[in-house]
Amino acid sequence: MSSTLSDVPAPSAPPAAGSFTADLRAEYDDLFEAFWNHPFLRGLYDGTLPRECVQHYVEQDHQYLSSFVRCYGLGVSMSPDRDWMRWFNEQIAFVLNDEQHPHRVLCEAVGLDHAAVVHADLAPSAQAYVDHMALCARDSLGVLLSALLPCVWTYMEAATRALAAAEPPAVDNPFRGWWEFYATDECQAILADFRFRVDLLADQAGPAERSRMAEAFRLGLHHEVRFWQMAWTREDWTPPRG
Repeated sequence: MSSTLSDVPAPSAPPAAGSFTADLRAEYDDLFEAFWNHPFLRGLYDGTLPRECVQHYVEQDHQYLSSFVRCYGLGVSMSPDRDWMRWFNEQIAFVLNDEQHPHRVLCEAVGLDHAAVVHADLAPSAQAYVDHMALCARDSLGVLLSALLPCVWTYMEAATRALAAAEPPAVDNPFRGWWEFYATDECQAILADFRFRVDLLADQAGPAERSRMAEAFRLGLHHEVRFWQMAWTREDWTPPRG
């Protein structure tokens, strides 16, 4: 790839101006760009990501997504009606079933047995992210969803941005299926509905809760960037040697 990720323009059609999530997207554009420009994602983009980094990522993301599902389960208990319960049930099914596919794409690309890499303990950064989500789940439904939204938004925006680029991930890129999965119409509909629900909850919230929602979102974005860094450096619990 002759161009860098920073050369690829951000989506040209931002969400509706004035909404809670649109304001968050504008305020934290630097974190979205840090996610987009991270060398881990660059390796997925140009097909050069090392096998060891792929393995570390899949190990950690499998465990992280299990915690994500548990948070959705808590969302069911916080749901004001059956529409919300059905929505959470659909999201749980998506993570447990559909979202196994991008993991399998990555494993196949580098010759890993998917079943053999899903039993790792959480690394420090992944544990911190899970703890953040669990803490937000003890607050309101709006705070919980605001903490979960960065995971959905960063991946699905990055995928559409990559495939719309002048030089998208090559057809023979072994990781291209990962990008294609998150750019599907189904994934984009999930993101749109997720944002709609966060906006709805923000409209119903008072100033204090909206502030907590914004902070949950901001920290979630930081954790998303740190998750790339964790996989890129194959972070573990080994104490640093001074």
